[in-house]
Amino acid sequence: MRKATKELALCSMLAALSVVVLCLGGIVPFAVYACPMLASGALLLVREECRPSYAWCCWAAVAILALLLGPDKEASALYLFLGWYPLLQPKLEAIRRPLLRWLAKLAVAVVSTGVMYALLLYVFCLEAVVEEFAQTAPWLLWLTAALGLLVFVVYDILLRRFTVMWRRRKKRKA
Repeated sequence: MRKATKELALCSMLAALSVVVLCLGGIVPFAVYACPMLASGALLLVREECRPSYAWCCWAAVAILALLLGPDKEASALYLFLGWYPLLQPKLEAIRRPLLRWLAKLAVAVVSTGVMYALLLYVFCLEAVVEEFAQTAPWLLWLTAALGLLVFVVYDILLRRFTVMWRRRKKRKA
């Protein structure tokens, strides 16, 4: 009972932190990619310390709260479509061939982001996003997508390093 209470408290605190980070993303306009990735970074601790069902519930709660409360719907949608990546990362890390592993990771990022923007533009027709895309030069949109992919690669590397660091720290304490 005591372990379950600790896990639930940890999930709740990290979910609240993630929602705050996503809401701060609306203040800084260029943080569309960075804030959802920072918010989902909290799932790394949840993944390492709690049951998988708690981790998935934490992601779902943050995604729903971000969509309801977040000022930047684009960042909230990006968290919804890519925020679960820390929960999927161990399965992708199990792929033995490095090239295949990176191709799978990049495919997850590209497909998730592409589906999200397709839904935002063509299904939900969010005026702010449609207007922003219409006013922006195509080369700048491609550059933004490439930089978003670069941020994802850096994010993946940092998640791996933080996982190793967290496990070493945990082993040292035990």
